[in-house]
Amino acid sequence: MSLPLASLLVAGGALVASACGGGSNASANTTSSKSTGTTASSSATASTTTTGPGTLKVAVVAPFTGATANFGVLLSNPCKAAVGLINKAGGVLGKTLSCLPVNNYGDPADAVPSLQKAFSTNKNIAMAEGFDSATASTTIPLAERQKIPFFTTNGLTSYDNQKNPYFYRMSPSDTQNGAAYTVTASHLGYKKVAVIYANNVGASGNIPGTKAAAKNLHMTLTSTLVIPGDQTSYSSTVERVVAGKPQALIFYADSQTTATFLSNYSQLTGGKLPPMVTAEANILPTFVQAINKVVPSTYITKDIYFVGQTMTQTQPAFTNFSSAMKSIGAPGGAINGVVSSIFTGINILSLAMVKAHSTKGPVYNKDVLSIVAPHKGGAVVHTYTEGLKALKAGKTIQYVGTGGAIKFDSAHNFVGSWGVSHITTAGTPTQVFKIPGTKVLASAK
Repeated sequence: MSLPLASLLVAGGALVASACGGGSNASANTTSSKSTGTTASSSATASTTTTGPGTLKVAVVAPFTGATANFGVLLSNPCKAAVGLINKAGGVLGKTLSCLPVNNYGDPADAVPSLQKAFSTNKNIAMAEGFDSATASTTIPLAERQKIPFFTTNGLTSYDNQKNPYFYRMSPSDTQNGAAYTVTASHLGYKKVAVIYANNVGASGNIPGTKAAAKNLHMTLTSTLVIPGDQTSYSSTVERVVAGKPQALIFYADSQTTATFLSNYSQLTGGKLPPMVTAEANILPTFVQAINKVVPSTYITKDIYFVGQTMTQTQPAFTNFSSAMKSIGAPGGAINGVVSSIFTGINILSLAMVKAHSTKGPVYNKDVLSIVAPHKGGAVVHTYTEGLKALKAGKTIQYVGTGGAIKFDSAHNFVGSWGVSHITTAGTPTQVFKIPGTKVLASAK
């Protein structure tokens, strides 16, 4: 029943090492203290001059402790990868970049004093990333007040039409993700599907999109349930789901909840499990290790479909991204669309600084959209190094990301296509098919 987990265990170790601030791009001697509400760095505050020697910090606003601490690690990796390449290319306007972890504790109230302290003690924060769904509503206004451009991974639909000029998002909203799961099930030929989400913002927020797409695609949802996480048993819930005779499950929860649910399902049905559609974010060592204990390895590699933003492996930007992630020891499952959006975002903001000849948010933010826009006679670039070289040569540039050209809407959101993947026995994703973004957006209406 067990998968060969040697590489996954190594990847898990890399995750832990990254969480401890290892690596040359991490902020020095980072400490967290919930009593003071901070994640502070002992690094000296650098000069705030526009150009010249010094250090600029990229605030990584995410949970670094508690049940969702792995997400903080997940979002730190693309920062370290991007910063490493940018510094290798000479930095930004003579300055080096470093990543500053800011613990939001996964709690909207505790996140506020932590981010406030980070801003007050680090005057050289030039950009930020993270701002997950659990804390976005309280932390994003703080970044806007500081006039700091940032890329967010939150999926809240309330930001689909937002007006904050410093806000940028290249990951789908929860409604769009929910629709993508349903479109995936439909593409696979399933007409009767059970929907089970955990009772947290990031998972249960997918329900409206899931339902809308099911209606538009003429599918039957045999169950639509929101369950509490980390229960010792889900037997009564499983009985309800099994009674509906679903052809497949749309399921999104943490690793332990998923493992317990599948174990109960298998016990009730004599080992027969319907295929599962879940989030690409679940491609993590902890997820695979947990469910590997209760289901056959063939189920994990052949019957679970992981859905997320697609990347084009033939794009030079993808090669740049994946090699940078591997160089810092990030696990294979961390090379996904959401993580790529942060890596790409840091490159875009850095190139905007170079074009504007300034590291001040209100100044360089005016050039962000032009960095990804097509220009007649301009240079198409796929890496920070290429972009820097072209800008120094006096050229206009269009930065193209891991999924292709980027076009932000009026709310500074960009949604590309979705990819559906299996994972190998080593825990590495392999794409099965793509879903056009237009199809997902149409089904969600």
